[in-house]
Amino acid sequence: MGERDINRGSCYTPPMTASNPLTIEEIGLIKGLTRRGNLTQQAVIAHFSHPSRTVSHNLVSQIARGVSYSSDIAYPPASEAACDFFLQRAKDGLVDECLLSLVAVASNRRADPDVYSFAYFYHPVGQGLFCSGRFSRPHQQPFRWVYDCGTDLGRRGVKRGEHVHREIARLASEQAGDPPHLDLVTLSHFDEDHLSGILDLVGTFTIGTLLLPYLTPWHRLEIALIEGAAVGDGLLDFLAEPTAFLLERAEGRIERIVLVPASGDGPALPPLLGPDESPPEGRALEGEPEIEIKAEPAKGEPDDAAGADGGLSDPKVSVLVRGGTITVGRAWEFLPYNDAIFAKSADAAFRAKAQPLADQLRRSTPAAARKTALDTLLALYDVTFKKGAKVTPFERNVITLFLYSGPIGRVALLDIVDQIPRHRLKPIAVSPYRYWEHNRFGQFLTGDGYLKRPAQWASFETFYGAQRLSRGGIFQVMHHGSAKNWHKGIAAKLDPQVSVFCSDPASKHGHPDWDVLKDFSGYNPKQVDYCHGWAVEGNYRFL
Repeated sequence: MGERDINRGSCYTPPMTASNPLTIEEIGLIKGLTRRGNLTQQAVIAHFSHPSRTVSHNLVSQIARGVSYSSDIAYPPASEAACDFFLQRAKDGLVDECLLSLVAVASNRRADPDVYSFAYFYHPVGQGLFCSGRFSRPHQQPFRWVYDCGTDLGRRGVKRGEHVHREIARLASEQAGDPPHLDLVTLSHFDEDHLSGILDLVGTFTIGTLLLPYLTPWHRLEIALIEGAAVGDGLLDFLAEPTAFLLERAEGRIERIVLVPASGDGPALPPLLGPDESPPEGRALEGEPEIEIKAEPAKGEPDDAAGADGGLSDPKVSVLVRGGTITVGRAWEFLPYNDAIFAKSADAAFRAKAQPLADQLRRSTPAAARKTALDTLLALYDVTFKKGAKVTPFERNVITLFLYSGPIGRVALLDIVDQIPRHRLKPIAVSPYRYWEHNRFGQFLTGDGYLKRPAQWASFETFYGAQRLSRGGIFQVMHHGSAKNWHKGIAAKLDPQVSVFCSDPASKHGHPDWDVLKDFSGYNPKQVDYCHGWAVEGNYRFL
């Protein structure tokens, strides 16, 4: 392979061999550092050598003299600012040698008016999921988003939700505004932990768009019964009227709520740009919408044995069109997928018995009457659907809002770095350039969803289509890596560059399950738990 033209934006890295153990970014830094004249070649070598890799003194000398990698177009020297940044990071000992070169070059590239940047952060919250991200266009404020914000019971000596509270505070500290702002927040499914996390977010941030899976009143009632929602704990009130409950609690801090209906059959709408298209010139003109949402006004819903959500009449509430996208700056898209087809059906006989009981669950009803009605409903549900057996909480995860996020158009990755943040400790750097491809930096978030049955996989595959599936280089493995949500061979079908497990392996659940981990073992698995997170940041451009 010949020397690359960096103006075309391809992500070519020289092969790592005994004679050439350097990346293109490291070559640029060697050029920049040796041309400054204040470092000896031996000092430069020390920055790029470590116990498992020794850089030849002759190779550095050849680069410095212009004998090897002489083209400054193909192998551009790092700027003075990038060299200073590199040396400071090396002095602080924040990251290892492999990451330093990439970070330095990346920091310099962000000043380029044609460079776009993105970041993902999987927060360490244990047996739970809390993912945040950022997308930036030239000369624009970053678009910040969060997917889920929940955790399971803490370990001994750790209060429930303590890890989520800590990570929310960390996320808020990244912004100087008061209050800080999130442009998009997605709640994948309804349970007590996720509701608690969303309420914490609403109390800390203002929110541009809150994305929720739409469930019928009956399905929300079913979740309340499965979850064991109690009178007075907030979850019951939320499930009775999700949008009304959140708008009331938010007190004006949520700009809009968008409900995602069942995705049904067939593919989603195509991206605004095809894989071989680039935005037209002048795409950053004033007046271009920051966020484009394919949604329609919400309509009222029938009581359906459980009571309607009065918040649907609020002008802040809308419903995403089937297969619709949320697109930012006509350069980055979010595509949710609501697989609600496996929920139970409530027949007319059940609804006739449940309706008067559901009416008594309103907040205006005395607490004692509400409790009696709830207990009676739970017994009725058990008898009707489980023939007296207890309902397992696991069933609620069948209905989960998946979310794809990634670039649109003809793009090429310029650089990417990832690391493992640690609670109270310095982050651990990793060397991602060994496996990233030029346009595979989109991400699939699956929450606690299912891709176990052939019909579930077929629906998921059809909905997202080949283009988005091929760009989804990062895959969050469903439900902490539980075998109950997975089927053998799905890793090969997805073929991710990175697979992420959000779980606590030392907990009673033991997630990820061994068979799931083995399935994804060849796809760069990352473990996110109470102490260790995973973060990735990169730059790209349109071709």
